[in-house]
Amino acid sequence: MGRLADKVAIVTGAGRGIGRAYALAFAREGARVVVNDVGTSLQGRGRSEDPATGVAREIEALGGKALASDADVADFEKVARTVAETLDAFGQIDVLVTNAGISRRMPITELTEEGWDTTIGAHLKGTYNFVHHVTPHMLSQGSGTILTITSGAAWVPNPRSLAYSAAKGGIFSLTIGLAAELAGSGVTVNALSPGLTSTRLGDGALEEIRSSTTLTEKEIADLVGPIQPAEAMAPLAIFLASEAGREITGRIFEVAGSGIHVIRPASRERSFVREGGWSTDDLFDSFPRSLD
Repeated sequence: MGRLADKVAIVTGAGRGIGRAYALAFAREGARVVVNDVGTSLQGRGRSEDPATGVAREIEALGGKALASDADVADFEKVARTVAETLDAFGQIDVLVTNAGISRRMPITELTEEGWDTTIGAHLKGTYNFVHHVTPHMLSQGSGTILTITSGAAWVPNPRSLAYSAAKGGIFSLTIGLAAELAGSGVTVNALSPGLTSTRLGDGALEEIRSSTTLTEKEIADLVGPIQPAEAMAPLAIFLASEAGREITGRIFEVAGSGIHVIRPASRERSFVREGGWSTDDLFDSFPRSLD
């Protein structure tokens, strides 16, 4: 259709699932695509260049242009080299989608330091690394689109996935802060949050709900919504990366089921005001014992 003709997009975690869907959709709209994927397991173990290379070949088979990268998003220097290689190959960077991520589901008592660091690295540090290296080029162009990937786990309790939730919460905050920092520069920054999606990560989340709760299939469906295909996220990403989405920045979008939902940052639920402020005695005398 050509909605992204002449644009260059970097998509991390693009070897499988939602990332692959972004990459192929961008290519069909005319973008040249850097397909980044370290080729790791869902738990962040091992590596292979095959996923990135495979998707790059799919794009070329469609008649598009692609560059494969197996750089680890958590490695600051390797990300810098990937950005430099992109500029060498295509001369510009117009769209960045920081989609890469892993998941380790376990209680906090079993979550090791290595597990915490690896999860934060894949999500939050990986987002920072690419944003840090790409933003100067977008600013020099006076235009660009940054799409980060958060999750409902950032604002809905998600037991047994605390590192993942913390990372996605950090990305939420990074997104709205960066959008404010870059306001008026021509660079837009928004976050996308997938509903329950049929991918390695989404299928694992569904199985976790099934095995760790007594919810029925209907109750699970009511809680998380219908399962959507990996391609469900791409239309909004294309819109935000196109000229039609140039005025939208600093927003968090959840794509779930048949809806696109705008998510608000945390806001005050209620306030308890006392003239002169609250003393310790005042709290013990008057503050509610429960906030339910």
